[in-house]
Amino acid sequence: MKTNASQKKVKIISEIHPQHLGSMDEAKRMILQSKIGGADFVKVQLYDSKLLFNNNDRNYIQLNKKEFFELNVYAKQVGINFFASIFDKSKIDWCEEAGIDFYKIASRSIKDKKLCKEIIRLNKKVFISLGMHKNLKSLPYKEKNITYFYCVSKYPTQLTDIKMPDFKKSQIKGYSDHTIGTAACIYAASKGAEYIEKHFTCNKSLNVNTQLAHTCSMDYEDLSEIRRIVDSITLLKSSE
Repeated sequence: MKTNASQKKVKIISEIHPQHLGSMDEAKRMILQSKIGGADFVKVQLYDSKLLFNNNDRNYIQLNKKEFFELNVYAKQVGINFFASIFDKSKIDWCEEAGIDFYKIASRSIKDKKLCKEIIRLNKKVFISLGMHKNLKSLPYKEKNITYFYCVSKYPTQLTDIKMPDFKKSQIKGYSDHTIGTAACIYAASKGAEYIEKHFTCNKSLNVNTQLAHTCSMDYEDLSEIRRIVDSITLLKSSE
């Protein structure tokens, strides 16, 4: 089904980190497939492995500044929005230098008030996942440039772990998914989610370890299915 811009009200974020496995060629392939499959955004993660995890186990998948800038340029070339989850202040400087218009604060960073306030005060669109924030009735930051995402911080998340909010009646407007398959994303859209975020992979069988989470990622076919069905949901709602 073809859709026009007014029908595509649910925005899809394709998270390619860490499923790119440290390969720039793979990262670019994932960006291109995300664009063709119907994603509105591609996201990566910017961190220092030693600072964030207290080890160097993820050095091979962390992006350096040159790689980040290269992927940003490539995303612009194929026509898709590109941004990042930020885990320390130095990476904010990278994003500002690159002219990034969006930011993500991951669940594990939500209690880092200094970092969060530094990002929020830039007055750009900020997405915040609430996977590690227990009281969903009391949100941690009140600024108008924030969009909150419902999230369960498990890889993979079981469908029975999800207590999906009614996004139309909630201050939470997005859903960050870690389940296997597409059902939870589609259900979130039916409940009024304005944003759907899910990890992306070119090969779901590459379940190297739980941190890479290929099995709970979407591939091109999954993304295309999510795009088609959530656009159909939007079209049905607009005709009510």
